[in-house]
Amino acid sequence: MSITTAEGITVITPQSSRKAIEDALSRNPHLTSLPHPRADVISPEGLSQNTGTAEILRFPEVQAVINGHFMVLPCDLIAELAGATLLETWMVQAAGTIGSPTLPGALGVWFPTKGEHAVKGEETNFVITAQLPPSTVFPHADSLRPNLSKLVYATTTDTLNDITEDKKCLPIRHGLLRKHGRIRTLTTTRDAHIYLFPYWVLDFINQNPTFDSIGEDIVG
Repeated sequence: MSITTAEGITVITPQSSRKAIEDALSRNPHLTSLPHPRADVISPEGLSQNTGTAEILRFPEVQAVINGHFMVLPCDLIAELAGATLLETWMVQAAGTIGSPTLPGALGVWFPTKGEHAVKGEETNFVITAQLPPSTVFPHADSLRPNLSKLVYATTTDTLNDITEDKKCLPIRHGLLRKHGRIRTLTTTRDAHIYLFPYWVLDFINQNPTFDSIGEDIVG
């Protein structure tokens, strides 16, 4: 996992993988040619390959590098989506909460698993979305705004299957339907594990020590 803030980029890895990552950052031409600032690498004590993503954010060493809004990225990320475009999209959405009692929300990325580059048997998520309120600003040609929706429920397909097998149905809160009315369900998308979070989310994670996964406990 890596964390990006206004101060720079921090790669978080178990101690067993640290040397390989540091060597790659200093020698691999694909990485050494990246714009500065160069990523820092930290290995919190007790971190392993099995540590939950939400639990990682509670390590003191990780919290020490987060002093404002932050972006979470997976270390195996390969994407054509420009990070600057994603950041701009989130900033525009967050700006809409200025002067209101509403806290700025987060932004996550899900991608379709069907189509030209589909991978057979690829893990998918079950996602329910609702429409966002109309924007007061007309989006420019390259804006991601037309592709944004409000996330109201998300889980992995495996978890969904466990729930429906156990309860013989999919329990949906009546309040969700009353609040949104018109919703859309997606079954062939996958969580890219790219998240832009406002700083208050870190406090939320600290107040809920049983949360283990960003994707299922924080976002879902």
